[in-house]
Amino acid sequence: MFLEDERGSIREGKYADFLLVDKDVLSCPETEIHEARPEATYFEGKKVFSA
Repeated sequence: MFLEDERGSIREGKYADFLLVDKDVLSCPETEIHEARPEATYFEGKKVFSA
């Protein structure tokens, strides 16, 4: 789609869609991943939800 200058990585000047959770799901036990709760949601670089 030729949007690599706008999307595809988290960098200054690019749009960003991501979710922050209260637990490091990459290092916690698999049995605890489901316990992760959202702290904030960003859409196109703007915070749209905050706990």
